[in-house]
Parts: sequence; C-alpha cells; structure tokens
Amino acid sequence: MAAIDDLKAILEYYGLSGLVGPLSTRITDDPTLVDNPTVLFASVRDTPEYKTRFKGNDARRAKGLPELSPVDYVALENSYRQTLRSNSMPSGFYDSTDDFAKFIGNDVSPAELNARIGTGYNAVVNAEPGTKLELQRLYGLQDGDIAAFFIDPERFNQSDAVKKAQAATVASEARRQAGFTLTQQQAEALATEGIDRSKAQTEFATLGQTQELFQAMQLGEQAISQEQQIAGAFDLNAEARRAIEARKRKRKAAFETGGGFAGQGQTSATGLTTVGQ
Repeated sequence: MAAIDDLKAILEYYGLSGLVGPLSTRITDDPTLVDNPTVLFASVRDTPEYKTRFKGNDARRAKGLPELSPVDYVALENSYRQTLRSNSMPSGFYDSTDDFAKFIGNDVSPAELNARIGTGYNAVVNAEPGTKLELQRLYGLQDGDIAAFFIDPERFNQSDAVKKAQAATVASEARRQAGFTLTQQQAEALATEGIDRSKAQTEFATLGQTQELFQAMQLGEQAISQEQQIAGAFDLNAEARRAIEARKRKRKAAFETGGGFAGQGQTSATGLTTVGQ
C-alpha cells in the first residue's frame, strides 16, 4: 500500500492522476519503480492522458527538437512559474499546462520568457501609461492581449510586437506633448524610421509649442497640416520641411518689419488632420 500511495503522489505531481489504475499493477510487481519515473512512464507514453499532459513534446518532435522527459518537462514548467511570479504577473495568467506547452513546443527558455516580459510587457505597461492606452486605441489590445502580445510565441510575431510597441510609444508622446492623435499608419511610419521615445518627445514638444506658426494667419496663407508638420519635423519629406522653413522665414520677416512673429511661446492643440481649420 505504501508503494501505491507513493505512486499516487508521483502521478499527482506530474498531472497524471488518471494513470493510477494502469500503473498500479506495475508498482505492485516492482515497488522500486516509484524511484524511477522515467522507467515508470515508459509503458504509458502512448496513452491519451500522457500525450495530453506532455503535448509540448509533440510540437518539439515536429520541429526536430529533442523530446523532454517528464522530469525535465515539469522542471521547465516550474521554472516558467517562477519567472512569472518574479515579474509579478497575476496568478492564473499564462501559467496553465496548456500555456507552458506552447513555450516548450517552441523551445522558449525561462530566460527568454523573462526577457520578453521584462523588455516587452513590463517596459510598456510600467514605463508610461499612455503607451498602453495607444496599444489599446491603435490595435485594440486589452491588458491580457498586451501581455500575450509579448510573451506568447504563437499568437504574435515578436518583431511585429516590437514594432507595434514602438509605434504606440511614439503615438503616446504625440498626444502628450502636442495633443496630436496619430493614425496607426503615421505611428508605424515613425517607428519604422527609428524614432524612439526621446526623439518623439523632443520633436512633438516643439510642435506643440509652435502651433500658431502652422496656422493661416495672413492673407493667402494656407494652414500646414498635421501630416506635413510631422513629415517636416522628423525629416520624412523634403517638401514638407521646405514649407515649414519657408513659413518660418516669412513670419520672421514680418516680425522684423513690426508685424509680429507668431509661434514664440504659445501653444495650441491640433486635431487629426489639418491645423487651424
């Protein structure tokens, strides 16, 4: 009976309680098997219970990766759990055996999972709340989606995840510094150009402080649109840059002749498309 009790404890640990019956006879015949789980499980590898419990191995075999023993498989799951806890991820989030099967099937190490959470999810959610809001606005991602966005190896392409996070960061600074609401296309275009938070913060702050420069203040002038402002400020379009420089020269000339120079120390938030309309 002691051997059977040990068997039940072992199977519960490995999530295979349903195999108590099939393995009881083997344990009765050879009680020492409880000290060698690898040998113990050899006879039940083809059972539905075993395959379901260790289904991450199916994906590994399909990719030419070595199958993990039950001992190594469970040890890796425990490492994932510790990684999630150390990053203060909520209990019940991405910590089921099905979730771990995805990581194991894709050969994701605990160190890689930790990096994804630390440089991805935590960096975005904790660094600046506006970025999280922009991920929700631009891509419809809620809290759980944002976490999955960075740590689920199957749901999202990692390079795509990074691009969207950078776009959301830029969009957050645009809203915060200049009151601009970027479109997804605008935010991604800036991210593709390598515009980081620091650059976005500086340039959008300048745009926010000089809005009267872009409004139609004199006869014959046309407002410089938000799209033109962004293209010129970040050197994305030479024509837009020239238009802004020409406007600056015109306003400077008016100032020097006593007409006043708009855009010094004044702010005005802009909307989605054209400034001053």
